[in-house]
Amino acid sequence: MTKWTDPAEAAAPMARGDAPMSTGPVGGARPQVIAGADTLPFRGRTAIRLDPDLGIASVFGPSRTWCDTAPVERLLLVRPAVGRLQVTQGGRTLACCSRDALLVAASRGAVFAATAVERIDLLAIERTRLAPPLAALEPGFLRRIGRDHPGLQTLTAYAAGLLRGLVPVATAGLADLARTHLAELLALIVREPDLQAHGPVPSRREQRIQALKAEVEQRLGSPDLSLDTVAQAQRISSRQIQALFQAEGETFSGFVLARRLDRAMQRLTDGDDPRPVGAIAFDVGFGDLSYFNRTFRRRFGLTPSQARRMPRRADRAGLPEGHRLGVRVDARPG
Repeated sequence: MTKWTDPAEAAAPMARGDAPMSTGPVGGARPQVIAGADTLPFRGRTAIRLDPDLGIASVFGPSRTWCDTAPVERLLLVRPAVGRLQVTQGGRTLACCSRDALLVAASRGAVFAATAVERIDLLAIERTRLAPPLAALEPGFLRRIGRDHPGLQTLTAYAAGLLRGLVPVATAGLADLARTHLAELLALIVREPDLQAHGPVPSRREQRIQALKAEVEQRLGSPDLSLDTVAQAQRISSRQIQALFQAEGETFSGFVLARRLDRAMQRLTDGDDPRPVGAIAFDVGFGDLSYFNRTFRRRFGLTPSQARRMPRRADRAGLPEGHRLGVRVDARPG
């Protein structure tokens, strides 16, 4: 979900709580780092979740393919921080890319396939505990939720605060309230899939950076997209654009490159674009195929051709012998 945390950063403040989760009564929820447990969702290398379990977790180093065989039927909301995550269930396949989310109404038997994913954030709720409108979802219900949905943004920020220990949950009663809040936020997302933000008016700087990013999205496939062309279109100086992106913790060129690579990954793996890799690279704005290949591998940990050969259907992928091996990826959290 949103930039939750990293095990290395969490290990120090959790030094006394990194053992497997206890099942006895606890007076509140505490973040814990768990490593090497076969029961971790997506058979991850490491996970951060709460004790007692509130249903949220960040799983690091997930397997390439995973089938949910939990004894209890669950509703899952899953989000890859970077990369592509696909779910297949009941003959239907749905996928999302970096920071979008997938909602799976009944996860038992669902098969997930991860491409260049280093971290998956998730919310899991037992179906027996669901209230309307979540309880009314058919078991085969799947939905992709865009990263800009206000409800998803609120849910991920709240879950991040809980996992980092920034939202104190000091009693069992508060833990129950937090669990209820998470479910209610998810219910809002289901009830209003097209919800638009109507909160405080963004500041002038926020409006400006949003306009700049929208301009980039519109011109992404053009090889002549540059700092100067965007500056001219937006009637702003190149120096101001650089300062705005620096305030966001990134650079203009870095943002353009990341968006082009994400778009290329989506087209290469969705199966809807049969054109050669080179044609897709040029279509998303790359003028140098070798540069595209090099930067694609640096971001996702595999070549464009390897991405193109990834199984289109997770149920055809099966659960290979080496499914616990994650894909290396040069990714930043969030």
